[in-house]
Amino acid sequence: MEPDKNIMKWTKKAIDNQPVRDLAGRTGMDLLQASILLRRGFSLQESRFFCEDDLRYLHNPFLFRHMVDVVDRIHTAAEEEEHVLICGDRDVDGITSTVLLYEALKEAGITAEWKVPTGEDAYGLSPEVLRDFSSRDGTLVFCVDCGISDFEEISLAGELGIDVIVLDHHNPRGDELPDALCIINPKVKEDNYPFEGLAGCAVVSKLIWALCFARTELYNQGYCFFYINSEEEQLEIYQYVNLVETGRKSYSLNEALPLEALSETLRGWPLFTYDLPGQKAALDQLFGSSADLHLTDIAIQICQDFPSLQGMNFQTLRDKSRLARYSESVPDNGEAFLHLFSGLMLKRYSKSFESYDRCLDLVALGTLADLMPLVDENRIAVKRGVPLLTKAVRPGLRELFIRQRLLGKTLESHDISWSISPWINSSGRMGQADKAVELFITEDETLRSSLADELHDLNQERKKLGDSLWESALEESRQSMEDLDNKLTLVRSQEIPRGITGILAAKMVNTFSVPSLILSRQGDGSLSGSIRSPRGCPIQDLLKYHSALFTDYGGHDCAAGFSMEGDKENEFLRMLKKYCKGWKPEISEDIPQVDAEIPAEYLKPELWDMVSRLGPYGEGFRPLIFFSKDILIEKSELIGKEPQNHLKFLLSTEISKFPALYWNAAEKFQEFMHPDNRVNLLYHVSRNSYMNRETLQITVLDMEPAN
Repeated sequence: MEPDKNIMKWTKKAIDNQPVRDLAGRTGMDLLQASILLRRGFSLQESRFFCEDDLRYLHNPFLFRHMVDVVDRIHTAAEEEEHVLICGDRDVDGITSTVLLYEALKEAGITAEWKVPTGEDAYGLSPEVLRDFSSRDGTLVFCVDCGISDFEEISLAGELGIDVIVLDHHNPRGDELPDALCIINPKVKEDNYPFEGLAGCAVVSKLIWALCFARTELYNQGYCFFYINSEEEQLEIYQYVNLVETGRKSYSLNEALPLEALSETLRGWPLFTYDLPGQKAALDQLFGSSADLHLTDIAIQICQDFPSLQGMNFQTLRDKSRLARYSESVPDNGEAFLHLFSGLMLKRYSKSFESYDRCLDLVALGTLADLMPLVDENRIAVKRGVPLLTKAVRPGLRELFIRQRLLGKTLESHDISWSISPWINSSGRMGQADKAVELFITEDETLRSSLADELHDLNQERKKLGDSLWESALEESRQSMEDLDNKLTLVRSQEIPRGITGILAAKMVNTFSVPSLILSRQGDGSLSGSIRSPRGCPIQDLLKYHSALFTDYGGHDCAAGFSMEGDKENEFLRMLKKYCKGWKPEISEDIPQVDAEIPAEYLKPELWDMVSRLGPYGEGFRPLIFFSKDILIEKSELIGKEPQNHLKFLLSTEISKFPALYWNAAEKFQEFMHPDNRVNLLYHVSRNSYMNRETLQITVLDMEPAN
């Protein structure tokens, strides 16, 4: 018997009630939010990225081993008035990375040149650019959103006397790294940076944060937290540089202190403690009442800036801190002090960090466009950046918003991905990424307006070109699957520009649910390839298998690119067929995972408030999927251009009515759209704004008869 096509397929992970109550009680979120996070596998510690947007919860940029070197190299370049070049990429992430670094260097006193690929330029550094830069006395190059695979080019730069700093987020080639002066990349194992999922623009923002910190008197200044821990009966000493713990020691209160060694260790280090009067007796006993330790009581400054903390001892502050709220166990004293000290520092030096706050609009834009996971610290950056984007403070963004009638509207992450990103991306896809960069950095209002118009036109051209190439590419993909064991689609074309191979490959993945490879032949006969893969199906091994044929390759687990000489094409095809015969790509059926069942009486506008509090949504944290039973379809109609493929209807419960859309579901019109029809629904919820009035909007994913 064939399965009923009207019966929905979905799963819902079972969870226990007590962990839900515990998470809600610890974090202050409601039970529904807590159940959703636990059902999605997030821990108490990870929940802080859903509840907080404080900069203290971002990872410290100085955890990158080369960050101090990069900051100091920039200071030197500014002092020596060196000639500096920024090399970026052609996509939104590369464009925003280029703009952000250009602005940061300008603020540091450096007016840098910049370059992004135009026309059929290859990805990353090129020997021609380096030689030209060297001939004009260039001495420092920054690679942003590229560089981690530019081994030969970076070696050439060294021969030419040019320092190269790589700010990238793409996968390194195994354990190999190019011989750059400095590399900042969260995927470099030697750094042990706690989060790998940063976009290129977010990596640049880490440098911007570090440059902001370098404007304070704390930069490269070591200091100690000196604390009598009466619970453990020990003296604890924690050492920090640039808000990173560099050492810790403890000494029993019941034993004599090695005063000479201790004095040598602490020489030149400012000493902080908390509640000096409360610790004075123990300190006098250890060091003698006549000893002058030059301790600064940070409690005085903390209570001045945060009056609500007045009267609390350090132990109470530690146990009641927001840090403790998200910890499975009591934070240690070193972590607690650093949390307090960081909060004090960010408040005291808030003006020094204004340029970091300003950069978060483009960080959000690039992070969303590059499909970086909205987990960990990305959530804080995007959460703070989207409202800034919505205000369109940047004149270049404002021009784009005006043309799309977005000014004054409340935007969510998906609005940015659908409305703003494609315009910027189109400039790179059509070989004119420099126009998007110029749009953001020019101070010429007339030029800015003209460039915004050009981006609109380029986006229209990109759509037409993609549509014109799609049918032939689709047919070639379909035919290629048989030769490649139905594990991969392949398109080879001289008509497809390098700039749109990635978008066509992604569209093929959505169509065939297998990895897709697009080969584009360039004017010089060389080949440029883009490969995309379904989520959870990495293609790095495929690239490594063919790497001997490539002149360059790199990328992410499920999105990558490569270049090779044209005469290698037949050998590449032979090897690809052989690889596919033994390849077992891990592609699983995408069955909807329901986040919560919503009774009909709770389907009301307040549901969006809960949904928005858990935002932003995107890659790595998909929009919530809800299930509801026995919902009445009161009115329905077919909508869209001919042929009308979409459904619009009015859903009704006993207490409210709300509109719903069901995309590409015209075939269900006759089955479900009759009077008094009741259905069960899988759906997303969103906010619908019309004439300054907001209502709940349902986007149906699937439906079945209520009985």
